[in-house]
Amino acid sequence: SSFATYQSESLVRTTKNSLSLMVVSTPKEIVEVDIKTCLERDIGVRIEEGEDETAPFLIISADEHKTSRNTSTLSTQISASDGAGNIHMDSFNQVLKRPEQGVRCIQAHNDLPLYVTGHNDGYVKLWEFGYSHPLAKYSLPGNRGRITSLHFGPLGAKFGLSDANGVIGLWHTTVNAKSPFCVLSCYDRSARDFAFIGSASVIASAGNNTNNRNVILWDTLLPPSECAIKKFQAHEMGAMVCRYSPAHQVLISGGNKGDICIFDLRQRKLQHVFNAHDSGIRSICITPNEDLYITGSADGEIKSWSFNSTHNQHVFGDGHRSNKFFSNLPGGSVKGVMKLQVDQTNHLLSCGADGEVKIRRLIL
Repeated sequence: SSFATYQSESLVRTTKNSLSLMVVSTPKEIVEVDIKTCLERDIGVRIEEGEDETAPFLIISADEHKTSRNTSTLSTQISASDGAGNIHMDSFNQVLKRPEQGVRCIQAHNDLPLYVTGHNDGYVKLWEFGYSHPLAKYSLPGNRGRITSLHFGPLGAKFGLSDANGVIGLWHTTVNAKSPFCVLSCYDRSARDFAFIGSASVIASAGNNTNNRNVILWDTLLPPSECAIKKFQAHEMGAMVCRYSPAHQVLISGGNKGDICIFDLRQRKLQHVFNAHDSGIRSICITPNEDLYITGSADGEIKSWSFNSTHNQHVFGDGHRSNKFFSNLPGGSVKGVMKLQVDQTNHLLSCGADGEVKIRRLIL
């Protein structure tokens, strides 16, 4: 079978000694792998306007001992292959595998070999790469909702979560900070994502309110009654994800109907709205030079976009199609593309409900 990604969360962590570590969650386990050799392979994809093709890529998957891809039996016997199906068993080394169920999202620290995992039961765990036990466990007070996103602040000194109850909580990144220093009740339905804006004191949130004010700016230094400094009416069916571009000082948000909104944060106004996908947008990432941003949808499409245009630059022919087996997992269904990330060497990593992690080197 394919790699049994649960909410298909994966990320790459590049340490100062040039080791590239990735952690992937499955319905039963968390697996850490070193993919340094994998990233060194010649898998370049040139981003050119109008292209729509199957681009070269590497796949990391977990096989269930020769069984078919549609099997319901899960395993984490990891292998790697290219787009032509050639197996590269030397592409990575498994660092650690630990039993851990109900993981919904993962995020790595900016500078330290740490990452956090968010779970169905509303708890967040802090881990160190290569260490088998969590360093700390965090949760919001009161009724806990399923964790929907996790992010570290720009300097890594703070991190936060959003949950299915519409709440965002912020913590200091220490093993002793069990209680959040800031709790925001953002949405009467669900908070889906958030982004730190410049400093860690201002954040933007994406979610679903009955009044359709689904993208909100918050100043966490202000009193609770005044900290919502701007509410945007956007994304009719709810906002699913948001990312901030410091170079352009714009916020990009993706909606449940496939629409993209671009907000000019200098003037605090909605600048552009356009339809990017035929289904809900599940992930957005920005390239390191901030020339492009990349979107992934619930139907498995991956597209790249220029900040200067609403026309997509590239459509990746092989995204992540949904797998029927992953459509009814505890805590919600898993569909299409679930996470996108571009590292500092312009490797695009994507993962989704097909159970695979795909790696492409972008030639910009």
